[in-house]
Order: sequence, then structure tokens, then C-alpha cells
Amino acid sequence: MKTQIGYFASLEQYRPMDALEQTIRAERVGFDSVWADDHFHPWYHDNAQSAQAWAWMGAALQATKKVFISTCITCPILRYNPAIVAQTFATLRQMYPGRVGVAVGAGEAMNEVPVTGEWPSVPVRQEMTVEAIEVMRKLWESNEPVTFKGKYFTLDKAFMYTKPDDEVPLYFSGLGPKGAKLAGMYGDHLMTVAADPAALKKVTIPKFEEGAREAGKDPSKMERAMLIWYSVDPDYDKAVEGNRFWAGCLVPAMFKYKVYDPKEVQIHANLVGHDMITKNYMCATDA
Repeated sequence: MKTQIGYFASLEQYRPMDALEQTIRAERVGFDSVWADDHFHPWYHDNAQSAQAWAWMGAALQATKKVFISTCITCPILRYNPAIVAQTFATLRQMYPGRVGVAVGAGEAMNEVPVTGEWPSVPVRQEMTVEAIEVMRKLWESNEPVTFKGKYFTLDKAFMYTKPDDEVPLYFSGLGPKGAKLAGMYGDHLMTVAADPAALKKVTIPKFEEGAREAGKDPSKMERAMLIWYSVDPDYDKAVEGNRFWAGCLVPAMFKYKVYDPKEVQIHANLVGHDMITKNYMCATDA
């Protein structure tokens, strides 16, 4: 499978028009794809942004000609109903055939708690995500109204009138062993992070492939999308600090517990040492 290079349009760091200009330039210089973070709150408080990803994607798709654009990551279980996620990306994919994808995952407290007050356990959120994908696929694929009564979501004669002419590729976020296996079982492709190459090789990818095979799919035909943080500055220490905005991602508690105030997330991020940042993120003095 061909290796492709994507650009991360960080809507948490840049004003939406600035991210749009970056995306236009990314296509111009040859990036294969653009990925936009779908957040309500950002990973850092100081000098942050938090534009709505779907609204931004419409503008980005119209302003570009051929680059593939997807979210990274959309949580379809709490602040978003999966039926609305399905409708949104079906609409975008019909308008921009072959250029739109959606990446889904079990979410982060910073995005879900402020607007829902809810934060179920990891196993429950993973179960909800699997059911949400089932809802989305039923609406995308059915030629008849859909009635569905699941454990978490309900459809009552719901019909999606606006469908794309081809399938919306669905990337499933898998960070740990269970998430990676679920990605293989229920996603079209894997979305993960490239922080620990050894874990990727020994755990994440094998579990993803295992899940795909159990679901009767050929893992060799499924993509492995990996998010890589990269900071460049002639001063190496400044390059390391350039990744500080994302240091909270290195604190496991941010994913497990009900930490949702960006000011609190920032406190944790500022406690992460340079050694931890350089071990997990790319830092360089020359691009």
C-alpha cells in the first residue's frame, strides 16, 4: 500500500481562516490529505482556538480541488448523535465525491462533558462507538426507512435522503489493544498515533489486523493512518516547546478521567518534561 503524507489542520491552534490558508498551501505543495481536529475544547488554554470542524470542512473542500479531507477525531456518541454525523458526512461526500472521510473514536472529556455533563467509562464509550457506527452504516446503506432500537441509540423510520454516490471511508481511532482490535472489526481503516514505534509494531497493528480478520476483512487492503506531532526550530529547546500544546495527550488521565477544563489540562501539560516530549514527538532544528 502506497505511503501518503497528510497535513493536520489544527483548528485548536489556528484561527479557521488561517487553517484554511494552510490547507490551500498544503494541497498546492503536494500533501495527499488534510485532517481537522473535531473539538469543542482545545488541548491547551493559552492562545487556543476551537472552530467547529464540519463547518470548516465545507469551506476547505470548496477552496481546494482534489485533496482528501477528514476529521481527526469525531466522537459520535455524546455531544453528536450518530445519525447527524452520518447525515453530515453523507452530504459532504455527495458534494465532494472521493474527497471526504470521517474518523471516529470514543472521545475525550474536554469535548463531551462541558456540553452534556456525561462521561461514561472507557468500555462503555467503546461500546457506544461501535453501536454509533452501526447506526451510521444503516443510514448510509439502507434504501428503506430504518427502525433500530439499540442499547444507546434509537432510530424510528429514519431515512437518509441525501446519500453519496460512493462510500464514506470510516477511520476508527485505536490507541490501545482493545481500540485497535475494534478498529479492525468495525472501521474501514485505522487511525492511531505514532508516538511509540515498538507498541505500534508489536501491539497496535497486530491487534488491528486480528480484528479485521475476525470480521472477514483483508487487513492488507485497509489503511493505517498515524498522527505524528512535529515541531521545527533552529533552537532545539524551542522546537521541543513547540510541541507543548499537545503535551497533555501524553498524560493517560486525560483520556480516562473527567478532566475537561482546558486550564486544568494545561497544568498537566506543563508538567510533562522535555524527555517525555522528545520520546513521543518529533522535534528538529531543520525540516
